[in-house]
Parts: sequence; structure tokens; C-alpha cells
Amino acid sequence: MKIASKKFIPAFIITAALFACAPTQTKANANHTIEIISNENTATVQFTGSTDNAYLLNVNVNNPKKDRFTLVIEDEDGHVLYNKDYTDASFKKQIKILKTDNSNRYNISIRSSNKDLENAFSISTVTKTVDDVVVTKL
Repeated sequence: MKIASKKFIPAFIITAALFACAPTQTKANANHTIEIISNENTATVQFTGSTDNAYLLNVNVNNPKKDRFTLVIEDEDGHVLYNKDYTDASFKKQIKILKTDNSNRYNISIRSSNKDLENAFSISTVTKTVDDVVVTKL
């Protein structure tokens, strides 16, 4: 028996907790992304893939009134990794979160003073090991 290779494949589970009382709609598609959308379609976070050292996410915020909002990304211990204010009407950014051995959960929150844009998302990561095995008859 010969072991060909070992691969590490991250599996993602993205969950959301909305601060507003609006109902949510969850839609999964074939490329393993989960999109979480509030009733007014104000904010979405989509997992778009990963590299050996990072997770890639798309963050979109629909802000037609151009209200000021803050995008905050924290690790599972509450350490702020990113914090910046925006006023874009149609905010679309790709976020790259570097992988660490210390954190398997990240929290993304969108905060605004008028509460219209407030959303929170939690990203959980699980790493699984897959063994590719080749059996050769001698």
C-alpha cells in the first residue's frame, strides 16, 4: 500500500445573527457558498475560496442613503483585526483573512448609528485531513 499524498481541505460553515428583527433568507449554491441576506438586502458575506494561508470573502453592503457604517472583523477571542468607517452607497470589497493556528472563528459586523445597516456574521472554519491512498498489485 502506498500513500500518494495528504491534503488539508478547509470546510466552512458561515452562520449569521442579525441585530435587526428582520427575517433572513439563506441560499446555498453549487460552489459551497452560503449567502445570508436580510429582508432589505442590506448586507451579504460570501465565502469565495481559500489559499494555503488565507480565507477569501466578499462583503457587500447596500447603503442607498450613504449613511456612515463601520466594518469590524474580530477573531474568536474578540481581538479586532480590522475596523474602518465607510459611506459607500454600494460597498463591495473582497476581504482576505490570514489563517492562524489560534483562531477557528471570525466575527464580521456592520454597525451604523441609525441601526438600518446593522448586521453580524460569524465564520467558522473546520480543517479536515483527506488521505489519498493508492493500492498497487505486485
